[in-house]
This record gives sequence, structure tokens and C-alpha cells, in this order.
Amino acid sequence: MERVFVWSQLFGVAGPKKILWKLYGVVIFALLLVIQLGAVYKLIKLLSGLTAYSVGNRSMTARLAGTIFYTSALLALVLSWRLSANWETISTEWALVERKSNMVVQPDKTVKRRMIVVMIVMTAFATLEHLMSILSQIEYGSSLSVMLETYILNSHGFILVPNDYSIWIAIPLFVMSNIATILWNLEDLLIVLISLGLSSRYQRLNLCVEKATVFDKTDKKWSKNTELLKVYSWRKIREAYVKQAVLVRRMDRALGGLIMLSSSGNFYFICLQLFLGITQGISGELIKRLYYMISLIWLIIRFSCVVLSASDVNVLSKKALRYLHGCSDKCYNIEIDRLQKQLTKDYVALSGSGFFYLDRSILLQMAAAIVTYELVLIQLDGKDGVAANVALNVTKT
Repeated sequence: MERVFVWSQLFGVAGPKKILWKLYGVVIFALLLVIQLGAVYKLIKLLSGLTAYSVGNRSMTARLAGTIFYTSALLALVLSWRLSANWETISTEWALVERKSNMVVQPDKTVKRRMIVVMIVMTAFATLEHLMSILSQIEYGSSLSVMLETYILNSHGFILVPNDYSIWIAIPLFVMSNIATILWNLEDLLIVLISLGLSSRYQRLNLCVEKATVFDKTDKKWSKNTELLKVYSWRKIREAYVKQAVLVRRMDRALGGLIMLSSSGNFYFICLQLFLGITQGISGELIKRLYYMISLIWLIIRFSCVVLSASDVNVLSKKALRYLHGCSDKCYNIEIDRLQKQLTKDYVALSGSGFFYLDRSILLQMAAAIVTYELVLIQLDGKDGVAANVALNVTKT
């Protein structure tokens, strides 16, 4: 994770590093803020009827989507920066939980490899989706300056009109759009990676419980001394679960804002892509149709990865119950009973700042909400279309 935060400095997530990186992060923040305020200003002009550009990539939907995208990138920068600045303290607390458990927990030798694979796969898909976005909005066979102008006016039509275009505006805008896209994907990557670390710790604790229950079943020798030793061992296991629950809640406070931002942003853009695909259809050149499909699929996969990885923390926090329920009567003691009640009643999960918890059911709830919103939007769009046709017929008459 420290290496991830080191690389994220290139995109403005400075953390507690040197003053030059902090100044660079402030510059990135200021540029994103200028773009976001410009997008809000253009949206207000459209709502007030003070602009003649209100169709295509300058319509209400396009302006709102652009405003929300840069707002998400700006908030992702702030929240990621805060997480990076606090990571040294958080990692120290995490290390103390690992070292002060007073029990032998086997290290997870695969967690680093899994984290690297996740980073590579998510980076590759995000890069592919962004490249397809660029290729779908340029004119082939033209000069580099013309392609840049075409791309900026198409992708940032919500903030620029042809009369406002300048090469001195286009180049910074192109750079900042790429940084905003990276920040937009970085928030999901951070959630997934940290969730993998928390899940790994629970898997190792659950393995200890499994081995302890198996040992108690096969151990036929019993004495008062061995009984006291077993009670002591189960007490250490229970305390390890308590410390792990505290660590999860500490990470929940650090990740709550990012989870809220990620869930709301992904939900909005999935709804938007589906709505545009259903109401307008998938038409145009092949590259544009491919981009639409890749973008929608990547949004769904990315959001699913965030939810499933974070919900694993909740699932694995209760997995040890299956082993505890299988304990024999002669092995059952007061510490096993306490651990069983603790795992049953203590709800451990990552959340979106306490507004909702990420468990397996949230994925189905979000899918149901997306379908509901799509049906409502399609109905409203149909009513607006009928009203527009009636008004057109009246005008002609």
C-alpha cells in the first residue's frame, strides 16, 4: 500500500510527503476546482436559458454528467490525500494488531500477489476504457492539432464551445481529464486493496479456529491442566477477533468517504449509460458502439469488485461460527461460548460513512435500484416525448 501511495503522488495525492509534492497536489486540486466550477457555471447558464448551446454533448444530460465526473474526481483527490496522510498511523495500528495477538497466525504468502494482480487488471481495463473513449471522439486522418480540437470539443462540450477553443486551454484540459480519470479509478482500487488485506487477516484467524476445533476433537487426553490451557488459548483467539473488529472499524472511518463517493458515482454513471443506451440506442461508428459496451461492462465489473471485495470482510468475520458450532461437548468451554456470542452479535463490515453497509445483499439492492430508476426515467422520457410531439403538432396547426 505504501508503494501505491508513492505512485499516486504523480496524480496529486501527496499525503505527508515533501513540500514539493504537496505544492504539486495543490496545483492539481486548483486546476480540477477551476474545471468543476466552470462546469457548474455552464450548467447554471443552461438551466437559466442563457445559452444557445443545449443539444448533443452540450445538453442537460451531458453538462450534468461532466459536472458530476469532475466533482467526483475532485472529492476523490481530497479523500485519497487524507487517507495517504493518515496511512502511516493506520499501518502502525495494523502492525500492532498483527504482532500483539499473542498467538501464532500463519502469514498469508499470497496476499501480495493477489494485490498486484488486482492492480494490473484494474489498471489495464481502466486504460483500455479511457483509450476507447478518446478514439471514439476524434477524427481519423487529420492532423494532431485537429484531432486534439475535435476530442476536446466532443468530450468537454459541457464546458467549451467552438468559439472558446484555444490550444492553450486544450492541452491543460487534456492533461487534467486524464488525471481526473485516474483519480476516479483510484478510489475504487484503494477500497479493493485494503479490503483484500482485511479479508486476509480474517482468513488466517478462521484457519486458527478450524485447526483448534479439529485438535480439540482428536485430543483424547484430558486433565485439569490441559483444560485450563485450552481456555487460555481460546481466550487469545477471542481477543484476536476483538482486535480485528477494532481494526476494521478504524479502516471504516478512514474509507467511509471513499466508499460513499465510489458507490454513488458508479451508481449514477451505470444508470446514465443504461438510460442513454435504451432511449437512444447503440448506433454510430463501430468504435463508438464498442466504447459504449466496454464502458458499461467496465463500470459494472468495477462496482461489483468494490462491493464483493468489501463484503468479504463481513462474510469472513462470521465464517468461524461454522467451526464453533461443530465443537464437541467435552471441548466446549466459557471462552468458546463467548467467542460464539461475539461473532453472532457483533456486526463487522465496511460502510459508506455509516449510511449503508457493504455486504453481499447490497449488490442485489443496488441492481434493483438501478432497474427501478431506469424504468422511472424511461417513463418520464416517454411522457416528455409525447408532450413534445403534441406541442409540435399544435405549432404546425
